[in-house]
Amino acid sequence: MSTISKKNKNKTKVRSEPQGQTSTLAYWLQHDDILCPTGYKPLSKNEEVIQCANIIADLVSSMTIMLMQNGENGDIRLKNELARKMDVNPNNFMVRKNFIYKIVKDMLLNGNSVARPSYKDGYLDNITLLKASSISFQQQGEEYRIIYNATSFAPDEVLHFVLVPNEEEPFRGEGYKNAIFETVKNLLQANATKTGFLQSKWKPSMIISINSDIEDLQDKDKRRKIVGSYTDTTEAGEPWLIPTGEIDVKTIQPLTLNDLAIQESITLDKRTIAAAFQIPPFMVGVGSFNKDEYNNFVSTKIMSIAMILQQELTRKLLYSNDKYFKFNPKSLMQYNLSEKTAFVKEMVGGGMMNRNEGRNEFDYSPVDNEGMNDFNVLENYIPVSDVGKQKKLIKEGEKNE
Repeated sequence: MSTISKKNKNKTKVRSEPQGQTSTLAYWLQHDDILCPTGYKPLSKNEEVIQCANIIADLVSSMTIMLMQNGENGDIRLKNELARKMDVNPNNFMVRKNFIYKIVKDMLLNGNSVARPSYKDGYLDNITLLKASSISFQQQGEEYRIIYNATSFAPDEVLHFVLVPNEEEPFRGEGYKNAIFETVKNLLQANATKTGFLQSKWKPSMIISINSDIEDLQDKDKRRKIVGSYTDTTEAGEPWLIPTGEIDVKTIQPLTLNDLAIQESITLDKRTIAAAFQIPPFMVGVGSFNKDEYNNFVSTKIMSIAMILQQELTRKLLYSNDKYFKFNPKSLMQYNLSEKTAFVKEMVGGGMMNRNEGRNEFDYSPVDNEGMNDFNVLENYIPVSDVGKQKKLIKEGEKNE
């Protein structure tokens, strides 16, 4: 089992309240970016933002965490207790899926996620997630401290995952809140306008002009009596019979959401938020599925966030210089069955994969038969070690040694 680094944890008490004359509301607005066109609402409560954050967090947390070791002929995957700990239950109270999900979501919405590892007998025992809303950062010269519930931690005492470093304080992450702030405000205002329009009672489908006194029309019972004198005796679908010049009926076409261009505005804002998160629009309900676009999203955006996690885990948890953690994106990629079959057949036929490894690509159990673990090439599937012994490669009079 790989040895894991363990640091002495010296804690000092500090004040976590805002300093100076800054009001509580101003401090709240400054640090949480509350959006308030129609009331206070943080980014983490916005439906479209949550949807984008959940998509990325779900994909990153679905990847297997592998413990790798450098080798002369290529890196190999280690399967030991440390590898199992990180890939199954890095936290004693949640599985790896939920653990990574929470880290990534905090990174996206807050820019930072902090976890505290604990050790037992020199080995990793548990990694505890710290509540994002209770974390702040304090710069001390060229270094910084992480403040959590009035307790100060050095950066090497915790795992600090940073997304989009701040320009002035690169140790602190910003996430995507600055990129989507204005868009979310516009989206909230469009939704408020849409809700107000749908709930409005001022949508008459018909206006009737009647030759009557104003006093009669101001009385509710008299208005009902006047209209009823024309409508109560008429069956459904039957035309009205009214005196000429005494009553004038006009139909009114009410405005729709399309007339107000609200629906197009909401679609555009959804695209903008998705673009800020670098998510394909179809994943937020705009447009149709595109396999190539999705695979590019996984290999770029998803893996860039996974890179932050695997580098922080490697540099803070592992002593050995030849070992590192790696996320495996293969399970996230989209391939149809014929493409995958052709790929495996080519790899097996080219001697780059044995047949049991090919079966593993389709989640089939290995077969313990002769030749299933051999690496073969060409159409006659000869062992790789015997490639140079083919008769067609041996010239007449030469002997292959």
